[in-house]
Amino acid sequence: MNPLSIKLRSIGRKMGLHHVVYRLRAAVKPNRGYEEDLRGALAKTVRPGDIVWDVGANVGVYTELFCKWVGPEGGVGAFEPNPGPIAQIKDRLLHCPWLTLENIALGSRNEASTLVVDGAHTVGGHVHLGSEAIRPGKTQIPIQVKTGDTVCSRIGKTPNVVKIDVEGFEEEVLLGFDHTLLSPALRAVLIEIHFQELESRGQPFAPIRMEKLLRSKGFRLQWVDSNHLLAERRP
Repeated sequence: MNPLSIKLRSIGRKMGLHHVVYRLRAAVKPNRGYEEDLRGALAKTVRPGDIVWDVGANVGVYTELFCKWVGPEGGVGAFEPNPGPIAQIKDRLLHCPWLTLENIALGSRNEASTLVVDGAHTVGGHVHLGSEAIRPGKTQIPIQVKTGDTVCSRIGKTPNVVKIDVEGFEEEVLLGFDHTLLSPALRAVLIEIHFQELESRGQPFAPIRMEKLLRSKGFRLQWVDSNHLLAERRP
């Protein structure tokens, strides 16, 4: 990825071209499910007995898949700062004792912060306390932000696979894994890149920086689709 490709994506979004692309894809492959390429990549990456982290788990769609794929010999960590979705995951996956629920956000440093929520939906990830005016209809939830390195140190285990979907805060999450990214145990990181949210935060070139960081930590990169970046450790 380079600055020109990011700029072209931005222009395309503003012109509404991404909607045209989605309709064309649906016409060519009408039976193709949402995020099917992503699910296929994860299914190939996650192994029985793995430790998998679902960062930005929301209501746990992928958390549930990970629990099935790793089995009782593995472990799944679901990280979701919004207490509503965490409660939904807990109720639905009571049968999975190898699942650990973490009602926190991951970020680049350990701190108190605020989640902005519109109804049941997270708006723009987490923001620092007092840094954003909250519009009518939206609420604030105090949360704790921890780095991935801090959590790894606390639980004494390194994940084998990490999936990140955090609505434009993916670079901060990745920076919080600074030491963990060097561990041979971590085989793969799959990140949903929210280009529009990154641009709205004044971080349009964060994807380039993330690619550079992952390569420097010994990963090879592959774009699974237009929004999902898979980093796998080089042999």
